[in-house]
Amino acid sequence: MPMRGEEGYGEEGYTVVGRDHYTACGGVGPIGTALAFLLGVLAGGGVALLLAPQSGPKTRRLIKEASSGAKGIVAAWSTLAAEKMGIQVGRGKALIREGKPLLAAAIEAGKDAFEKEREERLGARR
Repeated sequence: MPMRGEEGYGEEGYTVVGRDHYTACGGVGPIGTALAFLLGVLAGGGVALLLAPQSGPKTRRLIKEASSGAKGIVAAWSTLAAEKMGIQVGRGKALIREGKPLLAAAIEAGKDAFEKEREERLGARR
């Protein structure tokens, strides 16, 4: 898409449109990075166990032990993620609760301004 007017790339990877700045990359948070690392460790460990020169029963036992340890780690991470998600949902609800009266007042003011303008225009036509 060609750039028009004041559009362009500003400092630090921001796209500038007029006076508004939009980020070009959202990034990945620490939980996402840790989860990706954990999944990589599990996949690498599984491949290493399957390709290791050991007997079948010993390899199956090692896989069983590793998977039970991974279950605990995944359970801990999911509990942490659920707690953080609950905190963010609570913040969002509080933000909505705080902004609701302001939004209602803004809507009411908009309606009043619309009615006033409409009355003025209808009065000017007569």
